[in-house]
Amino acid sequence: MDNVSSIVINKDAFQLLSKFNVHVDGENNEAMEVFKMIQDLKELRVFKTNDAAISNQMSEMVSTAIKKSKLTQLMRIKEQGARVKIYVKTGKDKDYVSEVLMFVKGGSKMTKGEAESVIISLSGTIDVNKLSKLADKFSKES
Repeated sequence: MDNVSSIVINKDAFQLLSKFNVHVDGENNEAMEVFKMIQDLKELRVFKTNDAAISNQMSEMVSTAIKKSKLTQLMRIKEQGARVKIYVKTGKDKDYVSEVLMFVKGGSKMTKGEAESVIISLSGTIDVNKLSKLADKFSKES
């Protein structure tokens, strides 16, 4: 679509990245944790627009994808005019998800209040425990 920025990273790229030899100074090295997580990813897709009409189309596309893939809403956040919704599809057991879909809609400081929508789709084998542990480390550092 015109007026939509996109980034797509496929399985081959993740497998290539996972082969990089990361120097580990200890067992809790964050870089090593990231490299372990990405080796089982299949695809990362990011779509972004500041066009209000396309933003509405994206919202409809997300609704269709949620129904088609039978995704479950994990959480929703409303902050300063922006809405964030995160959906997941359970994987082989409750510790794993096979898909994460995040939809952000609303204005932001970066867009000076203009409409903005972002869709982030991640698929593969995603260990929720590792993701949570890694997110916790990064949030403490911020």
